[in-house]
Amino acid sequence: MDQTYSPADWHRCFQAMAPLLGGPPDTTQQERLQRFVTHLLTWNQHFNLIGPAAVTSLLDRHILDSLTLMPLLPADTKIADMGSGAGFPGLILAILSDASRTFHLYEATQKKAGFLNFVATELQLNTYVTIFPTRVEQSPHPRHYDIVTSRAVAELNTLAKLAYPLLRPDGVSLALKGKGALEEIERFLHTPLARHFTAPHILPAGDGVIVRMQKVSRETRPTTP
Repeated sequence: MDQTYSPADWHRCFQAMAPLLGGPPDTTQQERLQRFVTHLLTWNQHFNLIGPAAVTSLLDRHILDSLTLMPLLPADTKIADMGSGAGFPGLILAILSDASRTFHLYEATQKKAGFLNFVATELQLNTYVTIFPTRVEQSPHPRHYDIVTSRAVAELNTLAKLAYPLLRPDGVSLALKGKGALEEIERFLHTPLARHFTAPHILPAGDGVIVRMQKVSRETRPTTP
């Protein structure tokens, strides 16, 4: 186990996960999550994957915030995570998930993509997790995903532009956002792309919110006035 967090810290973290997972994580999930944190802290000493503030708030903020998306991920879904960074939220969701979901993590920064690939291999997640070391605009899988996730990547209007070509008809964008979410939504609603999604729906998520938008299928797409 890493030296930053005590057994008591981990116990509180695992207990806090229970409402999001439908129960505490099992032994394998706990071990994988602890190994992920150990690897992240080790790599961070050399590659600066996360900032100093994130190091001290990994469990109670970054990991738990990522997991607020879990209740919104049905089984048997294909999920794209845009700008995965050091693994938030995509790799965290994969670690606490199972092979009933398929995760594609897009990260263009090579040192971060290298870390994600190392961890996915070391934790034996390769059967349902694939790392794409590229910008999401270069995805080889258009109209492929049921869900697109993101955290601290870009403004909502930019996220919508990136998510739209990835999502199948009726697919869903889930964006973890902070205090400026309402202003971002207001700006997005004034863009032409807004008519291609349902109205943004806000859900609570730790210190922030989740903005949920569903791609409007071609059959039900509203006509232009």
